[in-house]
Amino acid sequence: MRTTERSRLTRVRDLCCAVAALSLLAGCDRGAKPDAAGSRGATAAAVDTIPLEERRRLGWWIAFISERDGNEEVYLVRPWGEERRLTRNPARDFVAAPAPDGSVVPVVAVEEDSTGVHLEQLLLYPVDGGAPRPIGPRTGRSRSPSWSPDGSWLVLESDEASFRDIYRIGADGKNPRRLTSNPEGNFDPVVSPDGGWIAFASSRDGNAEVYVMRADGSEQRRLTAFHLDDWGAQWSPDGGTLAFLSNREGADRIFLVKPDGTGQRKLHEASDTGSARKDRAEADPVWSPDGTRIAYTLRTREGTSRVRVTDVRTGETRDLSDGRGKDSMPAWSPDGRYLVYASDRDGEVDLYLVRADGTGATRLTRAKGADWLPRWISAGGTPPR
Repeated sequence: MRTTERSRLTRVRDLCCAVAALSLLAGCDRGAKPDAAGSRGATAAAVDTIPLEERRRLGWWIAFISERDGNEEVYLVRPWGEERRLTRNPARDFVAAPAPDGSVVPVVAVEEDSTGVHLEQLLLYPVDGGAPRPIGPRTGRSRSPSWSPDGSWLVLESDEASFRDIYRIGADGKNPRRLTSNPEGNFDPVVSPDGGWIAFASSRDGNAEVYVMRADGSEQRRLTAFHLDDWGAQWSPDGGTLAFLSNREGADRIFLVKPDGTGQRKLHEASDTGSARKDRAEADPVWSPDGTRIAYTLRTREGTSRVRVTDVRTGETRDLSDGRGKDSMPAWSPDGRYLVYASDRDGEVDLYLVRADGTGATRLTRAKGADWLPRWISAGGTPPR
């Protein structure tokens, strides 16, 4: 296996499709999701503590992956528990960030052909039902879609003509255009909030670094420079800052940088020192809608994890879960008042809703089989009053 590919698979396994880029595919997804088997510190069955009336005011759907059918499929759930199955096919289905208007959900269908060759196909599933629409080629790698702000086009990562490059394609599947061309690989594209730029990771300089380019592929420039890996960039809502992951300190940490490469710093200074610092790793960073906070997963060497939120300006940190089990993959509600995350605290991996101040953890799913990787669908609901 090529060094760049081995490094990439390791990062994807640990990162999870954090963040706006879908990377939980092939063998990688099994290592990234919470694992109910052998979980530590599982608590007694959770009590629904956010009143039903309050949850009913959150009109949005949440898309997620479920294994209740013996195969990864995509489901939808309301904050009050109403569920609907979105995908039905023999492939393993992995959800990505929904379209800005909430009309469709991108799903990467993963399967093997009759000769055992691994294949991926990006499909757009209408939220209100109907047949999915294929986007881009069916090839060995077709993943990590990210939308333009107006939903008219998207970018994705594909190996159609190379080891891995980034393509731009219309939401109708027309006018595909290859934006990068490097034999070492380009990954994890994320479109800026104004649609003018794309952040991505590239191994063109020997190890993974964070780059940006204009939406037409021009003006590609490197933002980070370190002899270890930087990846998983996520734009702040105002487009003024990028959060990314780096293993430059011996464990994965969240860093911040401006789009011109200046102002690089850690999200916060960890209080752990020495070997204790390396026993903790950060993953799954996601910005709050107002751009003031970042929610993420804090993992320990013992296999437990918790959901944590840090104020970008002050560094003030709040834990939203106790970390006695495996809590991970946080996602902000469109109004920033709630988060949903995956947890195995009750034996199965299920989804939990919690207020942004950490109160009211409420179990949303209860089917036998893991439920994970939640994605809010921002349209189609009434914001709470």
